[in-house]
Amino acid sequence: MQDLSTPISVPLETQTSAKSPHIKRWFLISLLVATWLPIAFFILIAPSAGTGSGLAGAKAIFLFLGTAHVPATFFFYTDREFQPIIRDHPFRYIYVPIFLTLVTAFLFAFSGLTATAFLLLTYWSWQAFHYGRQNWGMYAFASIAETTKAPRFEERLAIDAGTLLAIAGTFKILGTAVAPAYLHHTFDYLYRFGFITFIGVLIFSVVVYTKFFKQTTLLKTIFFFTAVLFFVPIFLSTDNNIAFLSYAMAHGLQYIVFMSVISATTSEEPQRASLSYRSLLKLGAFLIIVGFAFWRVGDLRQMDIVKENWTYSHIADFLFGAVLGATMSHFVIDAGAWRLRMEKQRAYMSKRFFFVFD
Repeated sequence: MQDLSTPISVPLETQTSAKSPHIKRWFLISLLVATWLPIAFFILIAPSAGTGSGLAGAKAIFLFLGTAHVPATFFFYTDREFQPIIRDHPFRYIYVPIFLTLVTAFLFAFSGLTATAFLLLTYWSWQAFHYGRQNWGMYAFASIAETTKAPRFEERLAIDAGTLLAIAGTFKILGTAVAPAYLHHTFDYLYRFGFITFIGVLIFSVVVYTKFFKQTTLLKTIFFFTAVLFFVPIFLSTDNNIAFLSYAMAHGLQYIVFMSVISATTSEEPQRASLSYRSLLKLGAFLIIVGFAFWRVGDLRQMDIVKENWTYSHIADFLFGAVLGATMSHFVIDAGAWRLRMEKQRAYMSKRFFFVFD
């Protein structure tokens, strides 16, 4: 019987240089499908889909994957090649996640409605910012893959501007239900400002694209406008399917694509790639087991036996808050793990995404 204490890997190709363009193309297409499929579903289909229809099952799958992507971050902690990065930055990868998880759990369990409302507003704005940073990272990968060059400053400015306006719109879409009434008018003004200014961002994006038109490709073009338009659903409707779930689920599927590549690829030799089934199984366990717990933890608070018992209700609130804190920890961890200007992170990601950086 094979020794399971050693990594299980299956060689893909001795010389990966010939295969890299094909892997690269499938990677980029997978990211686009992961982005546009949930956006199309939640804008065009989900608002009119009944709870008893077959489409409800499709929606549940999207919602599960959109939530389960967060525990995929735990894979970094099981990867021996990532351990030096964690040891170099224990504050970011150990202390801050523990702090956020515990503090948020205690706040949800024992603080009042006002405190939890402002905690949620902070979380939702940070979440939108996190989505925007991933969009920028996705476009940077596409730019390097297609042209071997990083994106221009003007392109980043267009994408970041859209993210900031999305934060302004998020307060109305998600925050109105929990925020104190005196904030509602402010949220309305921010939403209108975001809507009007987003039109200017779109015009600016077209100008930027035209300026660098000769240095782009079809796929890079699609990725650029995908990143720029990512948050447009916020300003199309106040229906939660359209104005939030559409791009939130797209973000989750994007991340699963990225983490699937990280867990699947190794390159012990410069010109050799291998597929690690053991790593894929670890990622799958995080997605399915821990992801399911993250997805359904809120249901505990709705159970009659929990709502009628002080102890049980506080435990359920504590667990819900802990998941929220763990999600914010995911924001912190990713902000460091994907920081390619850091030498060790750049070496780690270049190795895993060899088909992009070769």
